[in-house]
Amino acid sequence: MKYRSMFASIRPNGILRWSTACILFGGGLGGCNRDYVVTEKDSKMAEVQSRIEVLDSQKALLQNGEVANNFHIPGVGYYHADVHDFFEHSYGLARDERFFVDGEWGFEPGSETVLPSRPSPEALKKVDDALAREQELAKSNGGSQVNHHHGGGMGNMLMMYWLLSGNRGMFSPGAGFQQAGRNAGNWQNQVDTDRRNVSNHAAANPGYARAVEQSKAKGTPVRPGQSVRGGFGSSGRGPSGS
Repeated sequence: MKYRSMFASIRPNGILRWSTACILFGGGLGGCNRDYVVTEKDSKMAEVQSRIEVLDSQKALLQNGEVANNFHIPGVGYYHADVHDFFEHSYGLARDERFFVDGEWGFEPGSETVLPSRPSPEALKKVDDALAREQELAKSNGGSQVNHHHGGGMGNMLMMYWLLSGNRGMFSPGAGFQQAGRNAGNWQNQVDTDRRNVSNHAAANPGYARAVEQSKAKGTPVRPGQSVRGGFGSSGRGPSGS
């Protein structure tokens, strides 16, 4: 039977025929409305996708040598653009009725609109040192991209390299930047590979995109076992590590 002829036989009031279509294409009577259950693979792919989206959103600014206010670079800190430096705490962090702004605790929450800026030479030195540590840690892990406690893997190293590259002449390049110049091409290749893997996974799993969309709307991570409203042909599989 041709697909065209089968869909032509489905009428708005033809409940039996529509149900038959659900069975053929969705695997059962619930195939058209079945919820999608998030898998372990979905959760891992969502993490990778999130890191890639951060890279994409910050690339142009970092390559121009600037950093957005409150942008966090793992292993370096949160950037406070008005004072051109990185700190342990985020801009505007509230604690005990005080706020952490521009490296100090005060009683004012700080401005809601702070423009990006170029880090100071001292701040760039922090980035260079962190980049050196990150590369050593990656080497000890066999070069694998890991989201370890004090760093964020190849994507994080690539961001630091972009920032330092955009500020040539503003600081004295150290071992981190010099070594990164030889590795940046491989990091970009890995990011491109990750991007293709996410795209292929999304194409093969129709419910994955819906899970990511729901995650962004709620501001929560994609977790295995979650159910999301599925569309035509969505899967009702349980969690899986495949």
